[in-house]
Amino acid sequence: MLEPAGPIHPSDPYVRRYWVAALGPSAVTELLRLVTAASRGAEVRLPRCLPALLRTGLVKVVDGCLGVVSMFPPVPEELRWRFPPALKAEHRRWLASAN
Repeated sequence: MLEPAGPIHPSDPYVRRYWVAALGPSAVTELLRLVTAASRGAEVRLPRCLPALLRTGLVKVVDGCLGVVSMFPPVPEELRWRFPPALKAEHRRWLASAN
């Protein structure tokens, strides 16, 4: 398990609302599967969406093994272009209330 990348717990509704919009449901499902496996020390098969997860920095290769963050950051600006306008506005309000 990697160091926390942010303040958001994997079970927080934020993950399913905003990270799914940014990465897609399959990638987030695989990410959460990796988080669960890492917390249990279990081995898992490599996810199909591994390249996308590696690009986010939420998953990294460490000493030949996959590491996954224990806590998530807010969706970065460079991924928010995928949000529809209403979700962008909602996310801006969420960020403002979180600070």
